[in-house]
Amino acid sequence: MNKEIKDRLDKLENELKESKNEIHSLKSSVSLTIERGIRKLLSRFTRKQLILGFVITLFSISMIGIAGTVTKTYTFSSGEVVSASKFNTNFDTLFTLVNGNLDDSNISSVSGSKITSGTVAAARIDSLDGSKITSGTVAAARIDSLDGSKITSGTVAAARIDNLDGSKITSGTIAAARIGNLDGSKITSGVFNNSIIPKNADSIVLFATPRLYDGNLEGRSGADAKCLSHLDNESISMFNNSCSNVTSLISVDSSDEIRDMVSNYGIPTNRKIRGRNGMYLGGGWDNITGGIGGTYYLDYGLRAGLPELFQESGDYHNYWTGSNTDASVNSNSCNGWTSNSSSVSGGVGNPQYQPYNTSTGRTIIYNAVKACNIKFRLLCACY
Repeated sequence: MNKEIKDRLDKLENELKESKNEIHSLKSSVSLTIERGIRKLLSRFTRKQLILGFVITLFSISMIGIAGTVTKTYTFSSGEVVSASKFNTNFDTLFTLVNGNLDDSNISSVSGSKITSGTVAAARIDSLDGSKITSGTVAAARIDSLDGSKITSGTVAAARIDNLDGSKITSGTIAAARIGNLDGSKITSGVFNNSIIPKNADSIVLFATPRLYDGNLEGRSGADAKCLSHLDNESISMFNNSCSNVTSLISVDSSDEIRDMVSNYGIPTNRKIRGRNGMYLGGGWDNITGGIGGTYYLDYGLRAGLPELFQESGDYHNYWTGSNTDASVNSNSCNGWTSNSSSVSGGVGNPQYQPYNTSTGRTIIYNAVKACNIKFRLLCACY
């Protein structure tokens, strides 16, 4: 029984060996068949054709990775003996480019026309030398958000900014030299900021109230408030940098007189006198008060700077002052400008005589006495 089993096992072992030999033989046969097929295929081409095919294959691969023309270093003629060094040099060029090693020498002369689509990252052009852009036009959409700090030298041609939208200038300062010859026709909208328009040194600006008031001005504070309410700072700021202090030219009592305004209200003595239209009237405050000795007068009449005082009908050209010709308080001041009674009087000034007729005295400060129920203007000063 044991012998029978042993014989069967030996038989199976032999069969396995035979199967392995058959499989090995089959593999060898397939490999030989494939090898013979490849040799048969290659045998159809000459050695030169095989080399050329290999070069074309590498060249095609390189064209996938790069754009432009690759120049080979050496060109071989038919029958020429090819050296290994020259052959390797030609292929090294291709291998270098295929592996992505582009450098300045490869792209320094690339024509912009070769870049027909896609986007060039900002990081690639931060340090772009403007001399490299020698022709063509940069689309407005490309420079809408251009940071001015990127323009560090050179000149922007006038033709490039003729139609520049002012909304694109959101910060910084335009040098005066850049706008010295600016054609006004180029400014078609917007508003000038008067505060930045160059002006002459500040002046004391005189103006008259357009409304008329009776003698009850509510004292000094009430008269000053009325002057302030009629201040046209928008027009005055066209020729004066600052006009923040406003007062009425009236004398109230012995401690509050026109001649005391320098010490009481800080009116400057070293500024010219101008009308509300910017017209020059006099060289300083003494032209109003007369100065020491009362010998100073305005160089031009008040009407030159305050056209509203040209009105001749009634007393509309007069204004309350309550002062004498030397700018001291007059005994008639409507009870310190608190009364509009017809039985009380106040002094008024008249602009029509000075400086053309000084024989009548300083009439811009005092010309007559009027009942306090009559309405007149106020003469005001801002500084």
